[in-house]
Amino acid sequence: MQDAIVIGGGISGLTTGYLLQQKGLDIAIVEMNPSPGGPIQSAIKNGFLIEKGPNSILVSDPWIESFINDLGLGHEVVNSNPAAANRYVVRNSRPVAVPRSPLQAITTPLFSLKAKLGFLGEPFRGRITESGEASESVADFVTRRMGREFLDYAINPFVRGVYAGDPNELILNHAFPLMRELEHEGASLVGGALKRKRRQRKEGTGFKKRSINFINGLDTLPKTISRKLGNRLWLGSEVVAVNPVENGWQVTWKKEGENFEGFSRNLFVCLPSRSVKKLNWASPIAEWIGEAPDLPYPAVHSLALGYKRKDISHPLNGFGVLVPSKEPHRILGALFNSELYPNRAPEGHCLLTVMLGGTQSPELKDAPDDELLRIAKEDLSSLLGVSGDPVFTNLTRWPHAIPQYNSAFGPWKKAIRALEEDLPGLHFGGHAIDGIAMGASIMSGKSLSERIP
Repeated sequence: MQDAIVIGGGISGLTTGYLLQQKGLDIAIVEMNPSPGGPIQSAIKNGFLIEKGPNSILVSDPWIESFINDLGLGHEVVNSNPAAANRYVVRNSRPVAVPRSPLQAITTPLFSLKAKLGFLGEPFRGRITESGEASESVADFVTRRMGREFLDYAINPFVRGVYAGDPNELILNHAFPLMRELEHEGASLVGGALKRKRRQRKEGTGFKKRSINFINGLDTLPKTISRKLGNRLWLGSEVVAVNPVENGWQVTWKKEGENFEGFSRNLFVCLPSRSVKKLNWASPIAEWIGEAPDLPYPAVHSLALGYKRKDISHPLNGFGVLVPSKEPHRILGALFNSELYPNRAPEGHCLLTVMLGGTQSPELKDAPDDELLRIAKEDLSSLLGVSGDPVFTNLTRWPHAIPQYNSAFGPWKKAIRALEEDLPGLHFGGHAIDGIAMGASIMSGKSLSERIP
């Protein structure tokens, strides 16, 4: 009997399996797709290095940096360009740089004088009841603490860029728990941030977060882990049955028409919520999981566009641009890939990645390719001064892109944790449980691996 079987070869499952293997444990990872990493997919086409899914890793914890170095990838890391530090948000159909200093916050045209004066009162606004906090949406929290304009032109575009979601639907405690923690620590966001910064300085625990990629693209990470796992990683393998047995678990999977069986003391499941529910669980587990609410995953389209640099009037001196839902544009935003990282476009060209769809644009889910390209070109022309046609295009459709941590997330997570308590050796992780960012998924794998001493 093996020590562990991991179902799911995305970055959480790969991290879990690799760390368990490093402990000397006997493991197997079963992944349905022919390549590892889930949506982490890079490709070089016509001289452009594109990311079909996530575009960077936010190194939010020192352990992530150590993990990458331990994999032997430290020399392949590329940091985001310091000159591309601006984040743009559209207001009145014009990209406006998000303030990065107190002086910029005072002078920025992104917010009205009324909104700026209103924000000064944030430290003096009270909290709501604990029961009210449990169901408070991101939109309600931001409106309560900072005002409607900050919701419309700061948080709304941010939520659209991160979750492709609607701040009115996402629950703050689940989607952005740090904001709640700051409110609790300092009775306000400002107070909590200052208090935390002082504590970190005193304890020496501060860590400067940064965005990174790799010389040959983001999928360098899952490909490297895959190579180190060797024949312990079963790609192109569909799980057909999951059954509890004495002192462990039996997993049956099919690869190239042939069935394989594995027996293990521990079972780790790192899958999207809909995939967890679709697994052929034995009864009564199937009924228990079937009763748990599912999470919505809106469709998102990633459209990589290569242009001659002279055909774009905007300086592209930033990370990208986000579009609030109040603005008369249909894209979620655009990343300035070739300004962020080197060797993303041929000489004299630039690479943009336009995101479309999401919770607030469900009508674009099945839109034809040419319609998505037309929308992107119109908005880029208006917002960035793009003229002419792109010299390169690549469209990637994600029918189920990002889990929405809405009112269903709490009951879903509670049901999953109850299963773990009732069924020894069963563990769940990944973006359906532990956070949607790539860094959070890596940390989820670390946490799962620590469940076996």
